[in-house]
Amino acid sequence: MSAHPPFSILARVYDRLMEDVPYEGWAEFVLAVLGGEGFSPRSVLELGVGTGNALLPFARRGLEVAGVDASAAMLAAARAKLPRARLLQADFRSFSLDRRFDLVYSAFDSLNNLTQPADLQAAFARALAHLNPGGWLAADLNTPAGLRELWREEVWEEDGVRLEYGYDPASAIGRLEAWVNGELEVHLERGYTPDEVSRLLENAGFGAAFCLVYPDGGEPGPQSDRFWVFARAPHRAQGNSG
Repeated sequence: MSAHPPFSILARVYDRLMEDVPYEGWAEFVLAVLGGEGFSPRSVLELGVGTGNALLPFARRGLEVAGVDASAAMLAAARAKLPRARLLQADFRSFSLDRRFDLVYSAFDSLNNLTQPADLQAAFARALAHLNPGGWLAADLNTPAGLRELWREEVWEEDGVRLEYGYDPASAIGRLEAWVNGELEVHLERGYTPDEVSRLLENAGFGAAFCLVYPDGGEPGPQSDRFWVFARAPHRAQGNSG
């Protein structure tokens, strides 16, 4: 059987599966961290906007919102929730908009779908090109320890949805087979350590990054399953966003 593209058939049931995800808590956490840095964004661009749930808390607070996602099906759901947002179907590594933002945001390990470090660095470079001088990137990522634990051989099934997880230690790649009413799509993720992500951000042109664990704001440890990374754009613009 040929697999559908990632987040195509899963878009039909995505919101039902993610009912317990703390989208509001993540937004509050990020805004509180940035507030501690003396920064209050007025506009936000999300990488991996999906069905729009992670962007909604910013829109409710009156921020100008925009998003990028590779999945047309997920974006269709997002447009219904965020009719005033600018939503673009594009690749994280090469997208181009005609403006900059105060915050580039990426939640729920969207960037882990980039399984090659060079691709993640390219996405960071595009994020930087779309930030105002002195703006911030805030992104949530799975660690290798998290993928080993959370994506080890496991099956979850309910109401026509079957999720089969696996992890290959040799390649350090997690694999998810998502079945929806007998149709299949496959997801691959790579875990990244805080040190790896900080180095890729620096290579992409960001200033020094720091990493925190939600919700207590502590530093991630060797067994942390995920973390938030924060990095600031230089105060002088680099290149242009077009």
